[in-house]
Amino acid sequence: MLFAPAASATLWKCTDGDGRVTYTNDRTSTKGMHCEALRDLPYLDSRPAHSAPAAASPSSFPRVSPGEQRQRDDLRRRILEEEKAAEHQRLQQTQRALQSAAPDLLPELQSQAERQRRNLEAIERELQRLR
Repeated sequence: MLFAPAASATLWKCTDGDGRVTYTNDRTSTKGMHCEALRDLPYLDSRPAHSAPAAASPSSFPRVSPGEQRQRDDLRRRILEEEKAAEHQRLQQTQRALQSAAPDLLPELQSQAERQRRNLEAIERELQRLR
């Protein structure tokens, strides 16, 4: 027997001991983290969209009002802006650490800084899609 996915999922914002933030709908992967529920969100399918034209939705398909969609977009934008600011702050800390780091720590810190730069670029791309 097949089971349908849950109709809604709770989105959790979890912070680990180093201040890294993770967003998840699976609390089992966040042991030892401080988590707060953001809100219940409708189930989202993570599979890529098909390029074929979409069939008309059945009349029973849940509809979202323009006002609700604006609220969802605003929440997403706020979360992304918070993440961007936090990642920028982490990058600045890493760059300061690089200035006084022991030679044996340089490769790890440089890798961390590059990862943080890529994260900032990805967040910025997501923000551009919302505008």
